[in-house]
Amino acid sequence: MPATNFDVRDSLRPALVLAGGFALLTLALHIACSLYGSRLGYGFFRDELYFLVCGHHLDWGYVDQPPLVALQARIAETLFGLTPTGIRILSFAAGAVKVGLTGLLTWQLGGRRRAQMLAMTAALAAPVFLVADNYLSMNSWEPCFWMGCLFVALRIADESWSPRWWIAFGVLAGLGIENKDSTVFFLVALVLGMLVAPQRRLLWSKWVAAAIGVIFLIALPNFLWQWQHHWPTYELLNNIAHSDKNTKLPPLAFLLQQANMLLIFSAPLWIGGLGWLGFARPAKAWRFVAVTYLLFLAMMMAMHAKDYYVAPIYPVLFAAGAVWFVQATRRGWPAYAYAFVIAVFMVAATIPIGLTVLPPEAYVRWAAHFGANKTRTEKFSSPLPQYLSDRFGWEEMTQGIAARYNSLPPEERAKTGIFCGNYGEASAVNVLGPKYGLPVAISGHQNYFYWGWHGYTGESVLTLGDDPKNYVKSYEEVIDLGAFDAPWIMDHEHLHYFLLKHRKVSYAAEWPEFKYWY
Repeated sequence: MPATNFDVRDSLRPALVLAGGFALLTLALHIACSLYGSRLGYGFFRDELYFLVCGHHLDWGYVDQPPLVALQARIAETLFGLTPTGIRILSFAAGAVKVGLTGLLTWQLGGRRRAQMLAMTAALAAPVFLVADNYLSMNSWEPCFWMGCLFVALRIADESWSPRWWIAFGVLAGLGIENKDSTVFFLVALVLGMLVAPQRRLLWSKWVAAAIGVIFLIALPNFLWQWQHHWPTYELLNNIAHSDKNTKLPPLAFLLQQANMLLIFSAPLWIGGLGWLGFARPAKAWRFVAVTYLLFLAMMMAMHAKDYYVAPIYPVLFAAGAVWFVQATRRGWPAYAYAFVIAVFMVAATIPIGLTVLPPEAYVRWAAHFGANKTRTEKFSSPLPQYLSDRFGWEEMTQGIAARYNSLPPEERAKTGIFCGNYGEASAVNVLGPKYGLPVAISGHQNYFYWGWHGYTGESVLTLGDDPKNYVKSYEEVIDLGAFDAPWIMDHEHLHYFLLKHRKVSYAAEWPEFKYWY
């Protein structure tokens, strides 16, 4: 192991105990806030509904994600029930694992108890992590796979572990790819970072070759699915890249958002950690991590990615920053004081703004003090941040469809289908609608296109839209059944219910025209 300012690294057991304590605190925080949020009216998030439906159509891939999040949804629903909190338990667990891993990374880099505590406090308080871990998503487990890979690489780099551990790296990396495609870019940055650092020698090993084989085998099913379906994810990403859907931040704004999404008061910590990894003599064996971060950051900025795509790599910078901070201050109290300041702002700002602990009216007043909901990653607008607004209205929307569907004469109801313009609406009907007796909703959006038209002909269709003129070319009769509205919903979801009759060309004949990958 390289020389450090710490004569002997502390034993692992105390670090595990401390990491476990922070992990349990993180898990309890998410469960409590989710349960309380349900009492305040926060329901299923748009993407959660879609992932649940994907979980009922398990496959090796989907238009807009690899298979792991659908499997996660299916497992969570089976084990914990169809409630907002129940389906999020595994994401809450991912948040706990991430915070615990931050502490173990700090220990690996030579940090003792106060450094571990400081790093885990920063990871727990980061708004981007609290938000992502508070609902079912791909983003919750992504940092766990990345930091697991880095922990293995760091241990091999300082010879704490034998090269055989590259196999474990391969398993984590392969699962990471099956969770979210951006893991590929992280792995590319990591390999390039090691190639330009002294640790390039570690790559010339039969165990690295074995790890690559493991990654390939784990990722192969999704790769084959993409190939068989003519690369739909690439088509989707290309559509988005050539649209105005995502906000494209200039470099300086992108960098500023890195600080904002991690809590501005934590910025000295991760920036100091980057510098320590890049230049400090005790960090020589781990220099490649700093290069990896800079390369990955440059990739995301060049591709005009969403600012939070960089987030999964920051736990290791928090860990390094805590080691640097304790070394620089030498005494114990500054680390505890810094952790206390971060914790205060977590309680005052991050938790109220990122989690479901305030009624919407109170949220708007409180968030105004911190400028929340001003920076958007997509063009869509909402009265609350999108991660909160998209938890409202789904039950009311489904009830509205059910009321109109059940009011139809029995003979007409038997031949009436439900068509929705996006996966949120369709998934709300398919997840929440069975208790109201609703049939399966169809859509051309994302993976719904592959699930098809469910035998509907278009003879009679209930739908949501904003203008009857959009339907007159395809249907002989368009009947406006009234407006749908609900408090706090996304602005583009203020729509009307329409009953469409006598489609001029059947769904089966025109289904390719319904493909909407955006």
